[in-house]
Amino acid sequence: MMIPTSKLQIIYVAAGILVAANVLAIGLFVMFAKLRDGRLKESIRNIIFELDRFADSMENTDKRRSAIQQINDILGWRKFIIPGALIGWVIDAEVAVIRKMQKATNTPNLHGEDKING
Repeated sequence: MMIPTSKLQIIYVAAGILVAANVLAIGLFVMFAKLRDGRLKESIRNIIFELDRFADSMENTDKRRSAIQQINDILGWRKFIIPGALIGWVIDAEVAVIRKMQKATNTPNLHGEDKING
């Protein structure tokens, strides 16, 4: 069974977006770790905060399930069905990448700090 070219293009675009997003995130984590305090570091901190919030959210089973369903709903209009397990694997991989970047760059759990500071 061959996959139609248009569906392959969607797969390639999705994979490219994930790779580009991860490269950008790695760059942001490294910059955050290396920069001195200032406006740029604070802007990067806000982006990392949102990445951390995403990771925290996707570690919640109900929110993860909802995200998988939303992705399937979006792709369903193109009659492009992806197994929920595959989407879940991608989400889990992204969460793992975010956590590894936090650890590798010694970036604190910024979302956790927000909970402490109110």
